[in-house]
Amino acid sequence: MSDEQRWKAKYLESLEQQEKLERRWDARLDLLRRGLVRSSLAAEGVDKAVDQCMVELREILRRDDIDAGLSALIPRLEKAVLDSEQRRQERVEQNANAIEGLTQQLLKLELPGEVRKPLKKFSKQIEERAGNPRELPALLGELSRLQQQALSVLGSSESERPGLLQRLFGGRGESGEAPAAPNVPIRADAMAVAETRTEDALPEPAAPLPESMAARSTEMAPVIAAGDEYALPVADEPGYSQVAEHIAASLLSLLGELELPPAHTEQGDQLRERLQSGLNWYELVPVLDDLAVLVLAASNSGQKEFAHYLKQLNERLAAFIGSISETHTGYQESLDSAKAFSDELRQQVSGLQTSVQEATDLESLKRTVDSRLEGLLSTVSAFQEQRDSREQEMVDRLQTLVARVNEMEQEAQSFRDSIEEQRQKALVDPLTGLPNRAAWNERSALEVARWQRYGGELQLAVLDVDLFKRINDNYGHLAGDRVLKIIAQELAKRLRKTDFIARFGGEEFVVLLPATPLEGAEQLLETLRAAIEACPFHFKGERLVITLSGGLTGFTSGDSLEQAFERADQALYQAKGSGRNRIIRAAG
Repeated sequence: MSDEQRWKAKYLESLEQQEKLERRWDARLDLLRRGLVRSSLAAEGVDKAVDQCMVELREILRRDDIDAGLSALIPRLEKAVLDSEQRRQERVEQNANAIEGLTQQLLKLELPGEVRKPLKKFSKQIEERAGNPRELPALLGELSRLQQQALSVLGSSESERPGLLQRLFGGRGESGEAPAAPNVPIRADAMAVAETRTEDALPEPAAPLPESMAARSTEMAPVIAAGDEYALPVADEPGYSQVAEHIAASLLSLLGELELPPAHTEQGDQLRERLQSGLNWYELVPVLDDLAVLVLAASNSGQKEFAHYLKQLNERLAAFIGSISETHTGYQESLDSAKAFSDELRQQVSGLQTSVQEATDLESLKRTVDSRLEGLLSTVSAFQEQRDSREQEMVDRLQTLVARVNEMEQEAQSFRDSIEEQRQKALVDPLTGLPNRAAWNERSALEVARWQRYGGELQLAVLDVDLFKRINDNYGHLAGDRVLKIIAQELAKRLRKTDFIARFGGEEFVVLLPATPLEGAEQLLETLRAAIEACPFHFKGERLVITLSGGLTGFTSGDSLEQAFERADQALYQAKGSGRNRIIRAAG
């Protein structure tokens, strides 16, 4: 084995060891992040300042660059922990003093020895036991028991005299009813404050539907079969349970889209099982933390894979250039060999000519010519073999170069396809399946540039679902999501392939209509509005009419996208203010 091969083997071995160390480091860093996240969650609720630091700690751990964040956070966290510990010690002392005070008040009473002796023993243990927070419930329990014994003794000996704790906290009579409160006049303003606070504490009733929607809801309508595509989902349970299944499904979908590295595959499978087995409110935060770790791992894996590909590409390009250099060297050697062969052949022919001229008889001339011809044939044969060997070597090198180029092209195409696939996914709204705002920015810039260059007609519309918040409030967010999906489908299937619609945000949609006159665009939008109004939405068999409003404008000379959008948006506001469920064309 040559020195070059040995060094190459050592380099590859050290590179493999480095990759193993990097994978081990990544796994340890992942475990450390998960441990810190779990520890931060377990530490919550002790102190507000510490809780705030723990929230910042979890946010820092979700980022790639954690060094700067941790450097700034750790000193604050240390100070917050020290301050929290100091406040805890103060609370412990306050608790111990309070318990000691109550015990001493009990000891001041005239109690028999069988009650006083346990009280004294309890008093001596307070200072030692109150320092441990876990002992506090036991201390209070013993104090309550000793207090009950003292009250029982005092109640039997002095039935007409209330005990100390009865005088301090009030007591109940033999009937179990609380004693009547003193006759203190209650101020009217205090009553008003109490009533106000009571009203604030109660949840607000669901806002009623507008009269137009309520009237349409009560109209006689044919019975609609439950379970069709226009039925809104019913949420029987309040609160988190309404959206738990939806959240779990969304998280499962997101987890399915992640391309996890091998080191995190098992963790991903475990998280998938937890989501499929049911998600409750208390598990949501740790599940999101675990998912964040996997997202970071997938992101880092993609970056590392691309970096590894670039590294391999550089190595292959270096080998490619080396092969070309070797081929060029071989070609130059072939030229030098051909020149040397030509010189040698010329010398042998010259020698043959000289020998012919110097020959004195026919026999010697024959021998000389035969000898010279054998030399010529030997030289030609050797040159031919050498040339064939070099040509075969160059052919092999060229074939290797072609194979490497094809392999590099395939890998590059694979990466281009993967990047394009990810880009297309990033341009789609996951709820409605329509293009999202990023796709809108890309397509609108293209259409406006085409319009500015070639002219023609270009219309822009902004559509918004009427009173969508009330749909969410009255029927739940799952029903609201269902409404948005159906409306998106109804709008998209009535547009041309050259038209463009996107979900701009929330319940708002934007539409671009190239090569369309303004009157035709207005007629199309009226068709869309009427189609949404006619959709047979229903909730528990009750007919619901859901409408949308829109603003329309056309691009004019000198317009920018922002100016046209502002006009369409103002027209939408006019449609809302004019009673909703209408399309208004912007002036100008």
